[in-house]
Amino acid sequence: VVISGVSGSGKSTLLEEVLYPNLERLLERAHTSLRNVQRITGYESIDRVIFVDQKPIGKSSRSNPVSYIGAYDGIRKLFASLPLAKERGFTAGTFSFNAGSGRCPTCEGKGFERVEMQFLSDVYLRCPACDGKRFREEVREVLYLSESGKAFSISDVLDLTVDEALEVFRGKREITEKLSVLQEVGLGYLRLGQGVPTLSGGEAQRLKLAGYLAEARGHRESSHILFLLDEPTTGLHFEDIAVLLRVLRKLIDAGHSLIVIEHNLDVIASADYILDLGPE
Repeated sequence: VVISGVSGSGKSTLLEEVLYPNLERLLERAHTSLRNVQRITGYESIDRVIFVDQKPIGKSSRSNPVSYIGAYDGIRKLFASLPLAKERGFTAGTFSFNAGSGRCPTCEGKGFERVEMQFLSDVYLRCPACDGKRFREEVREVLYLSESGKAFSISDVLDLTVDEALEVFRGKREITEKLSVLQEVGLGYLRLGQGVPTLSGGEAQRLKLAGYLAEARGHRESSHILFLLDEPTTGLHFEDIAVLLRVLRKLIDAGHSLIVIEHNLDVIASADYILDLGPE
């Protein structure tokens, strides 16, 4: 379903104040607390509702694509299972750059140091202790051997693009299933450890959609999720919009439903139903 002709506070009210909160209340069986609406019918087949808005993912430089979609947990477990890691008593937590003893103590796993400037913007310099690699040297000595015969440290993995990582971890289903979602939304060129704040608005939206797509796949097959999307084509190139439409179609093919606020004609033309809510 595409809802067009709505702009400004109108679309915000429709999704944020009417559809999303009231559907959540209904799914929680809280029928008596509906707001800004008299009644909603036809929701009985829905198991869950997810609102994909345009709010930023986050400003933390520690947040990156591989951790956002949950693929880094599998990578850390894989490295912890390697012989040298077991010999040295390393656990999955050792390969975390957010906490633990494995990260570089100088930059605390950031890979850089911030120099505060009094009258200018802060300057970020590569960490002199780990050379931007985030981890202690003994942790970087643990190497994963790919099918091609090339060895990778945990730091090398974070420097891989999504497309490259899918080749390196071929056969590791726990990792590749989640990484493939990033490729499907057209973000195969992103590096796994790239900071979320460096992404453009369009890239951030697709990353968020990839996260929801990965989450939806984790639910039981009979689960019916209703996705509410607020202008997902904002800032996207027309080729990226084509990729986005393929992703939306995959959600539909998986048995889910979508309600989209949108003005893009390609998206409108792809809809099964159009509601035109013009001025007033």
